[in-house]
Amino acid sequence: MALRGAGFVAPMTGEFMNWFFKRFGAGGDSGAKPSAATKTCPECGSQLMLADSVAEPVCSNPDCPAQVRRGLAHWCAPEVMDLPGADAALIALLVGRGLVRDVAELYRLKVSELAALPGGDEVAARKFWEAIAASRQREVWRLLFGLEIPLVGAAEARLLATGFPTVGAVFAAGAPRLMQDAGVSAAVAESVIRWHSDSVNRRLVKRLQQAGLNFKSELCPPPG
Repeated sequence: MALRGAGFVAPMTGEFMNWFFKRFGAGGDSGAKPSAATKTCPECGSQLMLADSVAEPVCSNPDCPAQVRRGLAHWCAPEVMDLPGADAALIALLVGRGLVRDVAELYRLKVSELAALPGGDEVAARKFWEAIAASRQREVWRLLFGLEIPLVGAAEARLLATGFPTVGAVFAAGAPRLMQDAGVSAAVAESVIRWHSDSVNRRLVKRLQQAGLNFKSELCPPPG
């Protein structure tokens, strides 16, 4: 499932998708409801869904290769985790060959796997592998933005990283603290909490931490 909003397209699991459309609609307005599916996805054959304020139907399958490619493109973008060399062609190869099914799997790639891709070579493969390694140290707000939590764009991600010292602290906070300490809206706070309540999303965060990504925010002032 993908959601247009805050300048990006966000994939969602089925459970989270159903809640989000019921609660906010596609544009963040409470009360909007999804309409019946009208077509099937040309890529994976899953149903396409329409929702209020969304012009185009979107795939309901979070594992759809098209959704995976969009999520990877967002994660790798210069304004997010900034992985030079991650163009559409490379992302399509990584997904098409089954090497990467979500952003966490980028951090398991080997130079030999990259070099073996069509048109690949050792030099280019090592350069991209080093870009992946360097992205482990990106600022926390970029990681939060990269997760594509609905309603959390770059500005909201910066607020969260300023209000809390770690990624774990963001997801451990309740709505009142998210609003008070980070200054985000009630809708954003609810979306963060609901997103993290999904076991698929929690596992993704855990896998990113295990992969060695930076979870400590430099924007959050020290206590006292």
